Amino acid sequence: MKGAWKLALRGLRRNQRRNLATGMAIALGYAGMVLLSSYILSVNAYLRTVAIYLQNSGHLSIYRKEGLELHKVRPVRYSLSADDQAAIAEVLAADSNVELSVPFLLGTGMVGNGCKSVPFTARGVDPELERRIRTHSDVLATTPELSKPLRGGDLANHSSVANPLELSAGLARILGKPQVLDELQGTASGPTTLIRDCQSPEAAKKIAAEATVQLAGSGDAGGFSAMEGEMVGVISTGLTTTEDSTVVAPLGALQELYGTDRVTYVAVFLRDASRIPARAAELQAKLQAKGLDVSVHPFTDPAVNPFYMGTVGFLGVMAGFLGIVVFAVVALSILNSMTLSILERTREIGTLRSLGFTRTQLLGLFVREGVVLTALGVGCGLVLAGVTAALVNLRDVRVTPPGVPGSMQLVLTPNPGLCLGIAAILGVLSLIATVIATRRRTRQNIAHLITALTG
Repeated sequence: MKGAWKLALRGLRRNQRRNLATGMAIALGYAGMVLLSSYILSVNAYLRTVAIYLQNSGHLSIYRKEGLELHKVRPVRYSLSADDQAAIAEVLAADSNVELSVPFLLGTGMVGNGCKSVPFTARGVDPELERRIRTHSDVLATTPELSKPLRGGDLANHSSVANPLELSAGLARILGKPQVLDELQGTASGPTTLIRDCQSPEAAKKIAAEATVQLAGSGDAGGFSAMEGEMVGVISTGLTTTEDSTVVAPLGALQELYGTDRVTYVAVFLRDASRIPARAAELQAKLQAKGLDVSVHPFTDPAVNPFYMGTVGFLGVMAGFLGIVVFAVVALSILNSMTLSILERTREIGTLRSLGFTRTQLLGLFVREGVVLTALGVGCGLVLAGVTAALVNLRDVRVTPPGVPGSMQLVLTPNPGLCLGIAAILGVLSLIATVIATRRRTRQNIAHLITALTG
């Protein structure tokens, strides 16, 4: 039908206030969904980076079979021996997609300051490899504030110190250690000062004046073992669940504490992080072909990163619920606007029918009106979302995602694919609402349409 789009534009100008209100509903709904999706993507990127790099799961993690569940119960049986590590390293070296592989030793015990002892979870890692992980481009792009210690330096900067340690911020606070080694003249303080009365006013001062802490744990052979270390750095783990208990130590020092040459798992960092589950299955097949009794877990395994997967699931449910509400409001606004427009133009519909317009042509006319109204609303909404995102990014807005200590900068970057997807959903809803509002009226008898009272 020639001139149909012109007729549609004229039809929209007939009741500008109502169409303006409907267009605003579409624009605000679209902008809201774009900004919500940008927020969820930002939080997901933060938590994903924390899970992969700062919690050290890697894109893939290699455990001895059943080691993920049982390494704490029977560490000798369910950890990787030196021969296992060498065989794994050989397989990974032949894979061009492997950017970095890092062995980790996990352990538990008690850490004390001479007066107080609290539980800790330790992570042993090669200091140079830890630095490479923390300064990875993904970390610098997503969580630059966590790429270096909150105070002090990293383990690699303190190779001359006997047993350098990094403590999480909450654990350092619990132990009353406000200063790291470099802030205390940069030299080891020697043997821990004996504190005879931990309740005395001087006790807290003596504890704070030293960077020394004591670690105690059960060795793999079953005996008790202990070591003294110097707190050279205070770090954030990125999660509240580990902020009060984490100790990071050189791999060799932690192996000496537990009397072992084994590691708990090997974290694998990939260049191409797509198809993670498939890559895990492929790597496991290669390792098993070498005779290794191991299991490979993707970082999306709930057993590896339960907090990350739980939070992502929650955000997905929240986005789905809010999306249903927003889309329902927008659809009802379009339906209301088109219904009133059809009622007011009943005689016009009858006149057009009498002039030879078919039902399909009339339906197409009103669909065009809905399309134009939706397109204008989406365009305005996209501009609104872009301006809002730019203002938020410029003002350095800080937010605290679920389970994250401190805050992170909120960076809103609308995703083109999601913008198109949301626009497509609104377009489909507009089409459905217009058809529902129009179909019945266009099927009525021409005489009834022409003589109808439209008030």
